[in-house]
Amino acid sequence: MKKRVSAVLAIVMILTLIPIGSFAQQNFDKQLKEAITKSKELFNIGKEYDKFSSDVSSYDGKTAFHLNWSDSKEKLGSINVSVTVDGEILSYSKYKPYYGENRPKLPKVSKDQGLKIAKDFIGKVSPDIAKNMEYVDRDEQLDIYSDSYNYFFTRTVNGIPYSENNINITVDNITGEVRDYYTNWDKDIVFSEAKDVISNEKAQELYKEKIGLKLIYKTSYMETEPRLYLTYASLRNDVGIDAKNGEVVQIDYYGPYYEGMDMHMGAKGEENAEDLSPDEQKAVESVSGLISEEEAEKLGRKYLEIDKDYKLESANLYKNWKNKGEYKWYLGFVKNVNGVEKYSNVAINAKSKELISFYRWADVNSNKEIKYSEKQALDIAKNFIAKTNPEKVNNIEFIESISDSSRVEGDPQKIVYLNFMRIEDGAYVLDDAIRVSVDLTEGKIIEYEIDWYNGKLPSKDKVISIDEAYDILFDKIGMEVRYTVPSRYDKIDNKKLEAILVYALKKDRPNDIDANTGEILDYQGMPYVKREKISYKDIDKSYAKDKINILTQYGIGFPGDEFKPSEKLTQRDFLFLLAKANNSYLGSDILNNDEKLYSYLMNTGIVKDDEKAPKKIITKEEAIKYIIRALKYDKVADLNSIYKDLFKDTKDINPELKGYVSIAYGLKIVEGNNGYLRPKAELKREDGANLIYNFLFSN
Repeated sequence: MKKRVSAVLAIVMILTLIPIGSFAQQNFDKQLKEAITKSKELFNIGKEYDKFSSDVSSYDGKTAFHLNWSDSKEKLGSINVSVTVDGEILSYSKYKPYYGENRPKLPKVSKDQGLKIAKDFIGKVSPDIAKNMEYVDRDEQLDIYSDSYNYFFTRTVNGIPYSENNINITVDNITGEVRDYYTNWDKDIVFSEAKDVISNEKAQELYKEKIGLKLIYKTSYMETEPRLYLTYASLRNDVGIDAKNGEVVQIDYYGPYYEGMDMHMGAKGEENAEDLSPDEQKAVESVSGLISEEEAEKLGRKYLEIDKDYKLESANLYKNWKNKGEYKWYLGFVKNVNGVEKYSNVAINAKSKELISFYRWADVNSNKEIKYSEKQALDIAKNFIAKTNPEKVNNIEFIESISDSSRVEGDPQKIVYLNFMRIEDGAYVLDDAIRVSVDLTEGKIIEYEIDWYNGKLPSKDKVISIDEAYDILFDKIGMEVRYTVPSRYDKIDNKKLEAILVYALKKDRPNDIDANTGEILDYQGMPYVKREKISYKDIDKSYAKDKINILTQYGIGFPGDEFKPSEKLTQRDFLFLLAKANNSYLGSDILNNDEKLYSYLMNTGIVKDDEKAPKKIITKEEAIKYIIRALKYDKVADLNSIYKDLFKDTKDINPELKGYVSIAYGLKIVEGNNGYLRPKAELKREDGANLIYNFLFSN
């Protein structure tokens, strides 16, 4: 219901975006003139921006002008400002077209300098906001290809965060200009006094009693097939403890859970080859015995209880990614009644013929009276589940909605949505459930879906105790006091928002605890590792100290607190740095696994199959070769005959690499020393860092 209400509000906001001319009769002309004048002065918008347009919108009691400046020659880009009728700056953005090559540039503005620019900008455009905000250092690794810094501020009241109000601001790291500024800030809001607050210890006791941890099987969908893992976690992540009366209250929460999607859909065709590998044979066996489309249609009509007037509109066979070797038919039907198209659909297991899901068309906007209570609807749903899934009925638990406050008073709910979560030996299976929707006007089930993992669940034999889990939760994750507005989006009148104090789990790390080891887990079910800034204690005497430090800001470096600058550089370690510099999005699963690392390097053409020698000390000319390949200049570099002798020891360069060295010299990636290159010299770690820095920023 809450999502529906939010969607309606978004539509209202769009519909209220009307050309400014339509509001002339409402005397907005004076306010618009003031908004234009203020914006031009505040953001130094000159006559060179000779094109202007504007809109006005009203949303949630706040009326704002949306102003746009651009230039007719299309060289300067555009400036956009949103400002309320009373002069509050809501957002600002400055866009400049760029037609150059997307290569890394060494920032001229440091991140700390950018932070000062951001704070000064906020103080200039929104002085009242600047007094009540706190910078949130997300400790984000810099992106090699980004030419800006992003800063995030949250509102604080009485020294307590109110994270539902915040500021995002972006600063260009070359020019120091502010590019984007966006505020989400409540004006008409009352904050409860920060007194008579229960203690943290009492809040922890109440959390245990009223919210609590449960044993929960969660699923990682980031691999080729689902991987389940066992955690201690809460089923209610969007609630906290009222810091004054100790009651459970809804809080703002942006959940970390990612529901599984059929990302690997599509059945493979039969192999024509006579000799099949074991994997190929398994694929053939997995599609044997699948029912035909005709049989699936018959079953679908039976499950949906529809007649021949419903025409089959679509029929698709999908692989069930959650359960290996399973497929499902998904069928769509449509019936035209007096010009109104009624849709229904059904999903059926293509082997077992079991019902997976269905939707029956229902007229939710009809004037039919409600004849069934929600309790009766629950009984109807339970009876249906017992009939269709008798073997599962004892392994599910009805999960009540956390809050029904989203229901608009006087607007009766004609459909109830009921969720039954799977539970096995006292542990919940988070992504496994049976969901049923019941029409309260007719007592009929209009929606049904079962999502069930058929594989083996992880063992519970070695789980830590619940008391140990609570100790970890409160010691390593912890609770904090913060302001929140319960059910803020259900506000339907002009009353001021009221922010109350709540105790909730801290947001700076995940809240899942490995039920076997007690480790905190990330959102993929892997041990959570807080990224620490790379800092080395042994580079003060290195000639490449400054370059090494700059590389660390982009996450390019070796683990640990020692760089070992004078140590000989192996091929693997140089290629590790080059891979991180070449693709900042590479994950630790590749970088920390030699087989995957070399597979990546070979697939990208940086390393050839016969060149793999992880422990070999790399020479200068070899390092240059890999860098030029990373730049995709190797085809030109292979034209050796077109390059002249650049160094006194050119004869020592591998003839096949003469072009590589020449290009690297031209791009200032490598320099000679008194006219000598010394191509066969074995590199030290500091030499490798110097080359990687030049690869990124000197060309």
